[in-house]
Amino acid sequence: MALLGLETWADTKLAHLDTEALIRRCQRGDRLAIEVLILRHQNYVYRLCYLVMRNEQDAEDMTQETFIRAFRALPRFEIRKGTSFEAWLYRISVNACRSRMRRKWYQVLPWPEPAPQMVAEPEKQPERLAMQGEERDRILAAIDTLGEKHRLVVILRYYAGLSNEEIAQTLDIPSGTVRSRLHVARSRLRDLLAEQEEEQNRTAVSGGVAA
Repeated sequence: MALLGLETWADTKLAHLDTEALIRRCQRGDRLAIEVLILRHQNYVYRLCYLVMRNEQDAEDMTQETFIRAFRALPRFEIRKGTSFEAWLYRISVNACRSRMRRKWYQVLPWPEPAPQMVAEPEKQPERLAMQGEERDRILAAIDTLGEKHRLVVILRYYAGLSNEEIAQTLDIPSGTVRSRLHVARSRLRDLLAEQEEEQNRTAVSGGVAA
């Protein structure tokens, strides 16, 4: 997905460079390295923006806004142990999405059917929240009932595929807070889904009796 109109050959030319080496080149003004860094991360940034905004056009706009903000700030990015460029980039993305949603009245749309690249890889979905059909719709609707801080950690963990540590860096909160919010969110989701299932069973039984 070449969202930003970049040529994929650029990544091939610098394929031997890791993220740290690319960042150093970018900080020296290497335009090709900038293109490669975007190419390697744009799909993940788009996926996150889409999951938060739920609108393709807004997701594309926020993807571009993320990279504009990121490359303005990149000269100040410090490469050091324990610092994740991806988490730093995702934090910029989350903040861009939040700014857009605060700037205008924003309607939370129903979850659309996601394209495959918009869902985290299977190995990064320990509880496999990205399901299909009716069950998937129930789970996503339940996630919508959570407050923003709990909803966001669920999206980042199970749909964007971030680790707890990456979420902590992305949201600039302690990793213990991430674990706490995930625990609360999962507990609320379990309770809500159990209530819904119980209600469906009661409805099915009463319908059968009436028949």
